Amino acid sequence: MSPDQRYKKMEFNGTFLATIVTFIVFVLVMNKILYAPILGIMEERRNFIDSNYKDAQDNDKKSEELNAEREDKLNSAKDDARSKYIETVDEYKSKRVKELADANSSAVEKVEQAENELNHVSDEVKDALKGSMTNLASDIVEKIIGYRSEVQGFDNEKVSSVLWGADK
Repeated sequence: MSPDQRYKKMEFNGTFLATIVTFIVFVLVMNKILYAPILGIMEERRNFIDSNYKDAQDNDKKSEELNAEREDKLNSAKDDARSKYIETVDEYKSKRVKELADANSSAVEKVEQAENELNHVSDEVKDALKGSMTNLASDIVEKIIGYRSEVQGFDNEKVSSVLWGADK
């Protein structure tokens, strides 16, 4: 047989079968030793990444919820502070109005009391002056006529109207 014929005609011998069996055993061993663990590691890594990504998304949602809750609490606290401030200002204003009213009524009472005291003192002074006028008139009459006599026609009401005005 010529070398060309040998190549044209394929003969299957034991080497070819041993190579196929060796290749199959090699693939099975490599699958067991190398490919399966690598695929397992890759699957674990994918699960780990997916788990962390899901946790990150959950944490992002939680942080957004917490931020919204914080904003609500801040706004509520601001509203409470504003209402307490307004309430305090209103209390202060009402207290100030009450104190002013009390001070005003106290001042009015003191003015009325002082006015009453002045009227009383004025009446006392006028009564003393009225008595002094009677004595003065008697003294003038005594000086003029030379003896002491009761002044005739001395009108107490006329003197009172001059001293106190037309109303008394």
